[in-house]
Amino acid sequence: MKDEKNTGIADASRRGFLKGGAVASAAAVVGTAMPGAAFAGGMNIGQPAADTHQWSWEKPAKPIPKRHIKKVVETDIVVIGAGLAGLSAAISAAELGAKVDIVEKNKVPAFRGGHITALDSQVQKSMGIENDTRQIIRELVAWAQGRVDEELLWQFFRKSGAAMDWATEIGKKHGLEVTMWEGYYKGPDYTEYPVTHFFHEKDADLSYVYGHSKGIGNATIVPAMEKEAVVKGVKVHYKTPSAQILRDAEGKAVGVIAGKRGNYTQFNAKNVIIATGDYASNREMMQRFSPFALKADAQIYFPNKCNTGDGMIQAMQAGAVMQKHEPHAAVIHLEAGAASYGFLHVNAHGKRFKNEDVNTQSKSCTKELEPDGIAWTIYDRDWADQVKAQVDANIAGGLFYGQMWQPWGKGWNKEIELMTQEAHIKDGKVLVANSVGELADKMGVPKAQLEKTIARYNELYQQQNDPDFGKRKELLTPVIKPPFYAGKLYSTVLTMCGGLSTDSSLLVKDKDDKSIPGLYVVGAAQGDFFANDYPTICPGIGHGRCLTYGRMAGILAAGGDVDKLMPSIDV
Repeated sequence: MKDEKNTGIADASRRGFLKGGAVASAAAVVGTAMPGAAFAGGMNIGQPAADTHQWSWEKPAKPIPKRHIKKVVETDIVVIGAGLAGLSAAISAAELGAKVDIVEKNKVPAFRGGHITALDSQVQKSMGIENDTRQIIRELVAWAQGRVDEELLWQFFRKSGAAMDWATEIGKKHGLEVTMWEGYYKGPDYTEYPVTHFFHEKDADLSYVYGHSKGIGNATIVPAMEKEAVVKGVKVHYKTPSAQILRDAEGKAVGVIAGKRGNYTQFNAKNVIIATGDYASNREMMQRFSPFALKADAQIYFPNKCNTGDGMIQAMQAGAVMQKHEPHAAVIHLEAGAASYGFLHVNAHGKRFKNEDVNTQSKSCTKELEPDGIAWTIYDRDWADQVKAQVDANIAGGLFYGQMWQPWGKGWNKEIELMTQEAHIKDGKVLVANSVGELADKMGVPKAQLEKTIARYNELYQQQNDPDFGKRKELLTPVIKPPFYAGKLYSTVLTMCGGLSTDSSLLVKDKDDKSIPGLYVVGAAQGDFFANDYPTICPGIGHGRCLTYGRMAGILAAGGDVDKLMPSIDV
């Protein structure tokens, strides 16, 4: 996987993430946010433009003058974005004989991470993994408090296995294998499901030392899909940002103008597919749709900060609307800091503030409500044996507890985790001390309070009972043997999970709840699938819907039969 922590994407400085000051208004000619525009310009962050009292994307988009259009391309389908969703759509359409062009503002495809949710895939069946799909859907609906389009959820779970089988075959052509992730969380109250796939090269080392891995995840399958797309005749136009979506007099989407001012190309098409990702690098959109996410310490994305909501903005300026439910959900994980595990967590005052027996999303969000958004995880020299015992006994796990690429049946790798901790110590994310008092001094928390908190936690361990926060006794571990460790927790925005109002055929809707003919949306730009908070019970569901809905949209846009090409599982 691409080493995201060392690409300059993650800014571990909380203040650095919140600085930036201004957001550009819509570009004067194309009427949309162009690459790099999200953090430049002349209005205060999160405030409507002072002269119009509008958000920048609400300004009317001016038609691009014909004199700036230097080339016209006739095609069947134009896909905006060359990520997992866009490439899945393009390949699927091309397989049915459609002429497909992709416009992509970056010079490479977009990829990161690698967990992909799917149900009833051939990989799962070969491993004897079974899930109660109806129960999963019920839990997702409950997580969102019913504020999602349930038809979209059912559709996803019926088709995701077929989509994964299709992608698996593409991977095999390019020397890739697929396995299941075993590091998912296994608590009795909060439980993740074994639905998470990831691709890897045949001989890849599935270790994950401090974000470093090679030949694993979406860094393998997305380039493979790019190659497959080219073989299928898809033309990928890199460094060609979409600037404006075109609709005819009847309201149908009929193409895209892409490129740069003075040198645009007009792509005339029968259908348009938006696959531009989310808007976590557009702070104005975050302030409008999900202001809580601005509290996070860092942001990670690859390519660097390219997710500026371009496709959503252009769709809105073409008459589409965002999903009705707000605020939008966000993927906020403890990606940029130390691993949290299930150990004692304390705030900037040295006080325990939560039951640590939860997922990384919950920890990230909870810590933001603490003084200055600061939190630490505290443990002693026996920590690695304790975590391995918990994960291997199937009583705990999850991201930043279990391991990123923990393959099915292999267990938690203690040696790799010790190496990761050593790297964290070197860069200051984990502090080490021979006494609690020394540790408090290094952390900058009140010594007496930290000593009191740890003494109380050790008392709870002895009692095998936690009346303070209700943590399971199996996860109570003492903090008594030096050296003592304090890991700094950093909340990290990975993806915003709200998007364009979407119907069950993956068409974008307008303000009257009517579908816009010819305008499809897939991946993180799609709305109505998440609400309130990102549901971590299916690790990789964000990438899962990129793959599944990308394939579906490609088939639909090319006039194919989805049910024939993507057989539904019996839910």
